[in-house]
Amino acid sequence: MRTLRLSVVVPTYNRSEVLRVCLASLARQTLSSDQFEVLVVDDGSTDDTESVVRSFQGALLVRYLRQPHNRGRAAARNRGIREATGDVVVFVDSDVFPVPGFLAAHRSVHLASPRAVGRGPLLLTNHLDDPFGKPPLLPDPSPAFLDTANASVRREHLLAAGGFDEEFRHYGWEDADLGLRLRRMGLRRVYDRRALAYHYQPPATPESVPELLQKEEERARMAVRFLRKHPGLASRFLTQFTPLHFLAAFLLTAGGVVNERNLASVLRRLRSHRLAHLVARAALNRHYLAVLWREWLELSRPTA
Repeated sequence: MRTLRLSVVVPTYNRSEVLRVCLASLARQTLSSDQFEVLVVDDGSTDDTESVVRSFQGALLVRYLRQPHNRGRAAARNRGIREATGDVVVFVDSDVFPVPGFLAAHRSVHLASPRAVGRGPLLLTNHLDDPFGKPPLLPDPSPAFLDTANASVRREHLLAAGGFDEEFRHYGWEDADLGLRLRRMGLRRVYDRRALAYHYQPPATPESVPELLQKEEERARMAVRFLRKHPGLASRFLTQFTPLHFLAAFLLTAGGVVNERNLASVLRRLRSHRLAHLVARAALNRHYLAVLWREWLELSRPTA
């Protein structure tokens, strides 16, 4: 095989415990260590992220890049793209744990197709101690052309597209936005099942509900930005801003019987992690759609 080096860009913010598992997974790749580098972009963390990264410098060709303050995932990934030395940038979030053949699979995608956007499957796990040895929770599919939990793009194409839009300051949709621009450049998505990774999501608990609701509110506000930037039916389906999705949210929460106000108490009564995850996702998604509708109406209201 001809030379093709990879740069793995991992943005992170105050997730050192999870990042440690991510880096340990990257250290166990079947791809030769001289064929890839890892760039951890610390987006202003206040925990021990730096020391965790430094502890892997013997096992990985890893670089620690620190943002002076928290600027969001789009800015963090752009920093990684700028400083990458590889031909292909592989995007992995700090809560994503690639299987050993992950990087070799992404590399083979780009060796076969120089205009590819590499994608692989994600499985949800709520295990940090042995994510590969314990049964996954559920598949974690994404309809987006680019999903930066598990994706790869040639660096030249990322630069030509202008990178991530850093106005997506909060959680969500910055990768979907870049994906649309890459697709308009004529790139094609290539899916390789061997590029498998596990996406860590801790079990939803009553104590975590406020943080989870805040995340959905951020996702809704960024969805409004995405919709205004990319108007049209395709964007509405991607962000679930259609009557069909509102109806599905209504039905999946039993007409709103399970909602953001009582989710914590509902979770206290559930013993199955899988059922708790499904119930929480339904209620959280309903909350996302409610905030999305409210924010959309607010922006659409005529000003005096």
